[in-house]
Amino acid sequence: MDRARFETLTQEIAAQATVEQLLDLETRTARLLAERVSEALVARRTTAVRQCPHCSGTKIVRHGRDGGGRQRFRCLKTDESHGCGRTFNGLSGTAFARMRKPELWSGYARHLASGTSLTKIVECSDMAISRHTAWRWRHRLLTPLAATKPERLGGVVEADETFFLRSFKGHRGWKRGKAPENRPPRYPGSKALLSGLSHQHVPVLTGIDRDGRCIDKRMDRRSTDQIVAALGGAVAPDSVLCTDGLSAYATLAKTVGAEHRVFDPPEDDWLKKAMGHPSRQKGALGLGRVNGHHERMKTLINRVLRGVSTKFLPNYLAMLRLVCRPPSAPQDTLQAAFAAG
Repeated sequence: MDRARFETLTQEIAAQATVEQLLDLETRTARLLAERVSEALVARRTTAVRQCPHCSGTKIVRHGRDGGGRQRFRCLKTDESHGCGRTFNGLSGTAFARMRKPELWSGYARHLASGTSLTKIVECSDMAISRHTAWRWRHRLLTPLAATKPERLGGVVEADETFFLRSFKGHRGWKRGKAPENRPPRYPGSKALLSGLSHQHVPVLTGIDRDGRCIDKRMDRRSTDQIVAALGGAVAPDSVLCTDGLSAYATLAKTVGAEHRVFDPPEDDWLKKAMGHPSRQKGALGLGRVNGHHERMKTLINRVLRGVSTKFLPNYLAMLRLVCRPPSAPQDTLQAAFAAG
C-alpha cells in the first residue's frame, strides 16, 4: 500500500469509525504484528536509528534499500561530524545483523524458549533451515541475553555453587595436534582424571530468591573475590542470605549488609537414613530452591543437551532462564535479544 492511500484510509478511520470498530481494529492489528513480529521489530529499530553503529556519528542520511527491502543509511564523512562514511541498516550492530529468513525468527524463538533440541527444530516442517544454521541462530539470540544486567535479588536469597566438567566439545585441537589441555580427549560419559574438585571443573554460582528471580554466573574458580563480584551488586541490603558453610558467603553477606544463615548438610548414619528425615515445614529457610534449580540446570546441560562446551556455558545458562520462566510470546524473546544487542 502506498503512503497516500494509507494516509487517506487513516483519516477515514479516524473520522468515521465507531469505538467498537476501533477496538476490533486494535485486536486485529496486534494479531497481525504478532504474526509478522520480525518485520515489526526491524521497522521499529529502523525508525529509532539516530547514530552510526560503527563510529557513533550522528550525521546520517538515507541511502536506498538493501536486498531485503530494509532502509539503509550512510554516515556522512565531513570535517564537522567526523563520520566514517560507511553504510548500515537497522540491524547493524545487533545480534541479527546479516541474519537471513526473518520470517522464521519468530518460530525459532518459540522453539528456543521451550528448550527444543536442534534435531527437532530441523525436522519441523515450519523451519526450513540446516542444523548448522539452527546452531548459529541459537547463539545469535543467547549471546546478548547472557550479557544482560542481572536481576536484583531480595527477601530470602539462597546461594550455592555447582560444578561442570571443563569441556572443549567441538574442538578439533586433539585431531590437529594442538590440544587445548594437556590431557587426552574426554568422550561422552567419561569422568575427570583427578579425584574430587580440581581445575578440571568449572564452578557455576547461583543466587535465587522466593519470587523466582535468579542469577547464574560461570566463574573461573571458586574464590571469595569472584563470589562477591558476581552477587555483591545483585543482593539487596537487609536480605536473608541462606548458604552453606563456605567462608566466602560470610564475606558476601557482610559486604551487602544481609543477614547470613548457614545450612550444612546433615551428617547421617545408616540408622538416620533408614528412619528418614522429618517433612520440611512450608516457608522454612533452607537451600531447597537453589538445589532444585541446579537439578534443572544439570538436566538441561548434561542430559538434554548431552554436555556443552565451557566456552558457551553462559549462553546455555541464559537458555535455562528462558526455559524455566513462565511461557511467553516469541516476540518477547526477540525483543529482549534486540534490546540487549
